[in-house]
Formats: sequence, structure tokens, C-alpha cells
Amino acid sequence: MMIQFNAMLDVTSDESPVPTIRTKETLDTLTSGQVLKVVTSKESTIKNIRTLVANNPFELLDNMKNEEGFVFLIKKL
Repeated sequence: MMIQFNAMLDVTSDESPVPTIRTKETLDTLTSGQVLKVVTSKESTIKNIRTLVANNPFELLDNMKNEEGFVFLIKKL
């Protein structure tokens, strides 16, 4: 199943905690129901993004590791 996304954030070159901060800032600009695709190369970001989602009105639709890096699909509730 392919999940459609409304915005994409590539933070593969950013060091922690910048990917998490930029993810939050980008999600704040989206409207309810929109989906953000986040791509990072840092494994340390996985826990931080999961915590961000758990503590905010967001839903983690999917996360995976592929040729792009670590990919998160996050829906703003």
C-alpha cells in the first residue's frame, strides 16, 4: 500500500536534534489530515521522532528503512 503525502522533509544531512525540530516545525504548518514524509540518515533520530509523535496530535502511519534512509510518514490530527 502506497501512502500519499502532502509534504516531504529531507533531513539526511542534519545532526540530532535538528531533524526532530524541523519535523515539528513542518508539521505545525500542515493542516489536519495532511501527511508529512520525513527522510533521515541518522538512526538516533528514530526514537526522537517517535517521542515527538507520541506527545503531539500526530499519528505515525508508517516508518521503514530503505534506500533513501529512515523514512517516517506522519499524519497531523
